[in-house]
Amino acid sequence: MEIVFTLLVGVVVGLIDALPMFLKKMNRANCWSAFLQYVVVTVVVFNTTLPQFGINDWLVGPIVSFLMALPMVVMIGKEEKKAVPFVLVNAVVLGFVISVIKHFAAPLFV
Repeated sequence: MEIVFTLLVGVVVGLIDALPMFLKKMNRANCWSAFLQYVVVTVVVFNTTLPQFGINDWLVGPIVSFLMALPMVVMIGKEEKKAVPFVLVNAVVLGFVISVIKHFAAPLFV
């Protein structure tokens, strides 16, 4: 995949995740952390396959996103236990969105 497209998708997905946090006037460091998390997740998902585990390409995004969210969940879990399920569900959903975009955009860059 072309890196510009990958970063563009990452920025869009990052905004989807972080914009509500910015609008609620949450801690700016947390907002930027969430934004950058999904930019990085997108780069990783767009450049990862997991055939050694027999995992379908559609599931790479949710799995990678979920695993990359775990360290953040450990930090969040200390102070805001109610947010943990939302963060994990959000990771799976946004990871799936990234996989779908990767799947349909792949033929454009062959």
